[in-house]
Amino acid sequence: MQDRDVICEFLIESHENLSRLDQELVELEKHPKDAELLASIFRTIHTIKGTCGFLAFSTLERISHQAESLLSQLRDGRRELTPSLVSLVLETVDATRKVLASIEAGGEEGPDRFEDLTERLRVAAQSTAVPESKSGPAVLPAPLAESVEGSAAAGPPECNKPEKDAAKSSAVADANIRVGVGLLDKLMDLVGNWR
Repeated sequence: MQDRDVICEFLIESHENLSRLDQELVELEKHPKDAELLASIFRTIHTIKGTCGFLAFSTLERISHQAESLLSQLRDGRRELTPSLVSLVLETVDATRKVLASIEAGGEEGPDRFEDLTERLRVAAQSTAVPESKSGPAVLPAPLAESVEGSAAAGPPECNKPEKDAAKSSAVADANIRVGVGLLDKLMDLVGNWR
């Protein structure tokens, strides 16, 4: 049960981070050299990679490791952001969501290993050109905001319900909030003084 709680927390946090990342990618399209945005996007992928290593989700760890290498180069100014790179990052986010959905549904990453994506990320990080997908060239969605419009609303999965209710995954976003410790202390003081 404790492992399930850890995995549930990972799923909730990952979906929250990916929703934020969606919005950051929209902003990055407008400001492709914004160091803070690039750093935040890097941290999101880095966090997912590290947690996957801890939880032994090797497919998602491999994808995020290769994406992290590429994002590190962008963050450090060693390469320019291009529409092909944005498309590759979006594909990485889509693959990440698919793996997270499989983990939620069955506790495992699922059968798709995303080897083509992982290899294209690896090659892209080692060169200045972005390799094409086996299904065709990478294309930047236009505008990028349209491509993330629905994904941000999807929200994290519902971890406390049976698998048959997993389709109602946005409920956990409404049922969970994150509050800073300082604000929580102030609220507790107010409640304590109110009595």
